Order: sequence, then C-alpha cells, then structure tokens
Amino acid sequence: MTETAATVRALTCPACGGTIALRAAGYTVSLVCEHCGTTLDAADPEVRVIAAASAAMTRPEIPLGTRGALDGEQWEVVGYLERSDGESGWSEYLLFNPYLGYAFLLDDGRRFSLGWLLDRLPESAVDGLQYASETYRRFGTPYKTWVRFVVGEFYWRVAVGEQVRVTDYVLPGKMLSCEENDEERTWTLLELLDRGVVERAFGIDKRGNAGAPAPHEPSPWHSRLIDAIIIGTVAALTLLFIAAIGSNTHQLAAADFTTTIDAPMTSQVIKGITLTNPAGTAVTIAARADGIDNGWVDVDLSLVNAVTDQSYGGYVLVEHYTGTDSDGAWSEGDRRNRATLSNVPPGRYDLVIELTGHRWVGPGQSPASAWGTADVQPVSIVLTTGGVFAGNMLLALLAILLWPAILWALHLRFEQRRTAPVT
Repeated sequence: MTETAATVRALTCPACGGTIALRAAGYTVSLVCEHCGTTLDAADPEVRVIAAASAAMTRPEIPLGTRGALDGEQWEVVGYLERSDGESGWSEYLLFNPYLGYAFLLDDGRRFSLGWLLDRLPESAVDGLQYASETYRRFGTPYKTWVRFVVGEFYWRVAVGEQVRVTDYVLPGKMLSCEENDEERTWTLLELLDRGVVERAFGIDKRGNAGAPAPHEPSPWHSRLIDAIIIGTVAALTLLFIAAIGSNTHQLAAADFTTTIDAPMTSQVIKGITLTNPAGTAVTIAARADGIDNGWVDVDLSLVNAVTDQSYGGYVLVEHYTGTDSDGAWSEGDRRNRATLSNVPPGRYDLVIELTGHRWVGPGQSPASAWGTADVQPVSIVLTTGGVFAGNMLLALLAILLWPAILWALHLRFEQRRTAPVT
C-alpha cells in the first residue's frame, strides 16, 4: 500500500504538541492522539479537541502504522480499541486499505478474527440467520459491551465508555455480530484466521494454544471424527459380512454313547474326522444328555491329529437338577452344552471322548437313597465346523468403535468448553 498526499497527513496535537500521522485522511472522523490520548475531530480543519486526554496510555501489541498482508492484501493498522462485557475483554484493531476500505482485526487474546461490515442484512431462518447461503445459529444471549481504551483514528466518533448491545450468531469458523445502540445497528462478519497468520503478517510473537476456545472456533476433532466414523462403519460392515459368510456350519461327525452313573470313566473314540477348513475356523463339539436329572456328566474331549499326535482339548458339562422348596418347584442346569476349539489346522483327526456320570446327593440323603437319573445315561456327541467366535467378534467390533468413541468424547469436551459461560 503506497502512502499518498490524499490519504496521509501530518497533524499536530493541540493538547500535547505531538505529531500525529493521519493515515486515512478523507475517511477518518475522529482521531485519538497516540501520545497523550486526547480525542480529536479529524473532520475539523483546526483538529478540534473532542475529549480530554486519557488518564493512562496503552501500547497495542501491533503498533499503529504497522503494515501486513492478509489474504494477499496489504493492510495498515490505523486504530486500536479495547472492549469489555464485564466478564471478559478483547481488543479490536481497525485496518485500512485505500482501495478496499476498512476491516477489523479482533484479538481475543488467543486467536485472531478478520471482520467486515456487511453491505446487506442477514435473513431470518428457522434456527438462526441466513447469510450468503449459510446458516448461523445464535450463541448465548445478547450482552452489553463498552469501550475501555481507544487510540488511533476511526471512521466514526468513538470514545471511552461508549456502549453497544451485541448479539452473536455462530457458524464454525465464522460469526455474525450485531451491534446496536439508540442510534444505529451494524452487522459484522468475522472469520477466524488460522494460527500464526496474523503473527507472521505483522511481526508479533506467536500465540500458544492455552485458554478457552473462541465462540466460533471449529472443533479440531470434528473432521477426524467424521473420517473415523466413515472408516469404522466400513470396517464394521465388512466384519459383519465376513461373520455372515462364516456363520455356516458343517457336521463332520456324530455318535451316541452311554455312561454309567457313579462308575469309573469310560473312553470312546470317533475316528477318521477330516478338517479341510482354514486354520482358525471354529470346531464345535456339542454334548447332549436329554435323560439326565439330578445329576451331571463330565465330558472331556481331545481332538488328536492322526499324523502329528498334536492334541486340542476341551471340556463340556451337561447337567440338570430339580426339586422343591418353600418357594415351590425349581430346576436349573442345561442338558445340552458345547465346547469350541480354535486354531485347529486342517488334517485328519480322531476325537477322544471321556465320559464320567454323577448322581446328585441332596442334603441328608445317602447315595443309596438319592433319587433322580437312571444308572445308565445316553450321551450324544456331534462335531461341526464353521461359525464364528461371538467373543472375538465383539472384541473386534469394540476395537473398531474405540477410536470414533474417543474422538467423539474429545469433540464433545471441546464443544462444552466452547459454549461454556465465561468465568
């Protein structure tokens, strides 16, 4: 931006005698001396004093007259003011470009936003305001702010103590701010700038990440959460599809045996079982004793490779009990149960089955007087392959959903901080 005689003029402060650079001559209405804080009427050829000097002067972090490029355009800092709403405070820099006019640089102490006065009013929408085909939702309630310090030049008559009523409407990354008093109402569109942009443009120290988020600050977790949900959904659907395909089972062997109750263990063998499924396919061995009552059968299983003698063991308990008590008749136990073996490689196998039957002896009974199951109990054994391990499926689904759940929690935590009242 090139200074010209039409836009830059040197003035002398009538209060302190200091030289003031009027950077936006022809545009500026009021001017606050940067040396003594006296408010001057820049539109008056004699530069009349409007208000006495401030009690103390503040030096802005970005000095008046500093130039920097934002979005490819050169801007010069011509004015600076500080506002407060009674709970928090922030700074506003007035930027000037002779071709583009004025812009606002809002500094909340953590992030910077670039603002423009709107040339048309936003339209009402069901859930907020509509502007440039975007919907802004109201943030909090209207609040009063006042100017607590001002220096530099402005296109309106600004003074310490000046009050306006503000209503904010937020879209992540942007904010519509309505300022009104008894005389006028203005609308400003603020766009949150990326970290470090203003610092590099105007040569000031880079800000840290500490502090509460700005009202219009987008959640840093939102985009990652969306990606995680998409990836997690695809992975979960793929897992369920694989489970559906693998849920088909094939019966490879079945046999009926008997065991004598309270007798020594009996051993049985089913030979010639051929497993052709890939390693990791479930091998399920089910035991069934429909006639057992007030007793149980221990079924010890060993699936032995006929070539390598590698053994894969399992255990099944089938049981059933009945009786009566003060609450009436009762029953418990399961006459059908199963064991599932994993990581059994393909090959030829023999299934070794060891059966031991027992009769339940109730309180105060002797084995001879115990009633219940018959002395000889039939037991059916069925071996199948295929299916999936429900526990493994559940763990896999939980693992898939864990990352989206963590990101969701972080996103919610950020939104709670963003919308929390200022304390």
